[in-house]
Amino acid sequence: MIKSKQLAQALFELSNEKVENLDAKFFDFIEKRNLQAQMPSILYHLERITQLDLEKKGVQIEVAHQISADTVNKIKSFLEKTSPGSDVSRKPEVIKIRKELIGGFRGKFNGVIYDSSIMTGLKKLEELIIK
Repeated sequence: MIKSKQLAQALFELSNEKVENLDAKFFDFIEKRNLQAQMPSILYHLERITQLDLEKKGVQIEVAHQISADTVNKIKSFLEKTSPGSDVSRKPEVIKIRKELIGGFRGKFNGVIYDSSIMTGLKKLEELIIK
């Protein structure tokens, strides 16, 4: 039996190849093989695969609260200065709210983490005080 994760991966890969009428073909495949019960699980896996792909190809920004588009552009500009020629401003961003950061941001691009959060600053200060 085909697993829902396999179906989601196949659908994701085919969508990147721009297959014509992919949705109709996919639903036809599901119906012919009587796999309708797997649709919620397929959708779950497809959303996860899509999110992971976006995180790999783009910029991840973690902040303590909602930020404006202007602030996102300023963070991307900062990341671009630290990675010359990377064209960060054209990359899609994934913004995650992490209340534990208190303030500031944590950015991840090309496998490098840039952390200017208040939480990290407080942890460093605590380590200095304890020493």
